Amino acid sequence: MVNASVENRDAATAPATQPPSASAPPATPSEKPTTTAAPPPITAPAEPLPSAAPPSSSDPAPAPAEPVTFTFPDGRLSFTHPAGWRVEHSQGGASPSVENVTVYDASGNEQIGIFYSEVGGGVAGPHTRTAFFSEPVPGLQGHSGPETAHASFYVDRIDGAPHYRLSLTHRAAVSPDGTEGADVVIVGGNRVLAANVVFTGGPFASDEAAKAWFAGSEGQALTAILMSFSYR
Repeated sequence: MVNASVENRDAATAPATQPPSASAPPATPSEKPTTTAAPPPITAPAEPLPSAAPPSSSDPAPAPAEPVTFTFPDGRLSFTHPAGWRVEHSQGGASPSVENVTVYDASGNEQIGIFYSEVGGGVAGPHTRTAFFSEPVPGLQGHSGPETAHASFYVDRIDGAPHYRLSLTHRAAVSPDGTEGADVVIVGGNRVLAANVVFTGGPFASDEAAKAWFAGSEGQALTAILMSFSYR
């Protein structure tokens, strides 16, 4: 009995043995969340802008103005001249009719003298002629008698001195047979027409200088006026 009691007391007093608790695994540090950048949006390639036309180096030259027509009071004889040029007309007499016209260029220089009358004529002395240019005037054909009026550029040498002329002639300045055209034209049967370019400053230095002037802008502009004469 004693032993039992002791054993019972020992059992009662002995500390209870706790079963070993399972230890939780050590906590592992949590991983930091990673951030992934979103890919850039895909955009269609921009279409290239049309290239601008290169600037023009210079503006286009304006078109030349149309020639101006001058008609004599009788309404039958006319000619054209460049725009900006000026024509002065004077009536010297009514019966018989005598008319004078002066053509001035844009700078006011006298360029052509014109005589148009029911009376008149031409006088020529001894000379030697060389023609540089002589062409029929279309608007006077059939109105200048049996001959065909020409616009002519030539030189008459009188006593060795040169006299250059750019004028209307009643035929070629020098015909193949050697005859020369006078610097007056009969139009309409009873009208005398003379048109002569006014040369100032003395004769040209040489025939070559005269031909070079004739081929230039001034010579061609004056020749165009003579070639534009028309009678209807």
